[in-house]
Amino acid sequence: MNLDISKITSCGSDWETNRYTLLQTISKWQSEIRKNKLYPAIEQSWQLQNKFNDILSENIESKYWLEKEVKGAFIDDKLVLLEKAHQISFQLDKLIDFVKWGLNENIELLDEAEIIKEFVNDNLQIKTLCNKDKYRGKGFILIPDNKIKVYKIYLYELSINWLVDEPVEYLEMELLRSIPLNLVDLSPSQLMYEFVKNTQTIYDPMVYVCETDLDFAFNDTILPIVKSKLLDVVNGLYPYI
Repeated sequence: MNLDISKITSCGSDWETNRYTLLQTISKWQSEIRKNKLYPAIEQSWQLQNKFNDILSENIESKYWLEKEVKGAFIDDKLVLLEKAHQISFQLDKLIDFVKWGLNENIELLDEAEIIKEFVNDNLQIKTLCNKDKYRGKGFILIPDNKIKVYKIYLYELSINWLVDEPVEYLEMELLRSIPLNLVDLSPSQLMYEFVKNTQTIYDPMVYVCETDLDFAFNDTILPIVKSKLLDVVNGLYPYI
């Protein structure tokens, strides 16, 4: 993400400039999303939303502590608020107001992006060409790129990365072939049978075909959603179709 969150949430900074900077970034994300290019804009928008929620929670807690613990001092029977505490409280108010405003601006973008994402997900099916259960962690998938009218055949492999102490699964995808639709007389399933028959890289692999009529941006929308859906299929979260 090009947006420096720590800079625009720095106490004592120019909050009007920060608002302008944030609106510029959200406007760029919105422009991409309205072209049906979801990634990386939707991921960056979620990163912002999660980070802002954390900042809001932390600083509301800090303000509560400040108001509870810093009571000032009695001088001549009058309550005198410590100047430093007053300055901190004022800056916290500015920060909290800015973050709340930013969350409201960003959630509108996320709502729009998630509607498009759900539409793509609903209009994209993954079909298995295997009739028996086997190791699913490595195999092939055919995905149509309807925008440029080609079939793309990928080798996928399930990998695990460690996030703190939690394993996170993801798919590595390697493009093997791009075949123009007008050069193919076979159905996608038949094409994959022929491809596997003439490919010796994997013994008895898992084979999938993605079916969709959508012509959205491939690398920015179709492929990331296929990867997410294929990961669920590989893990058995979706039944074979």
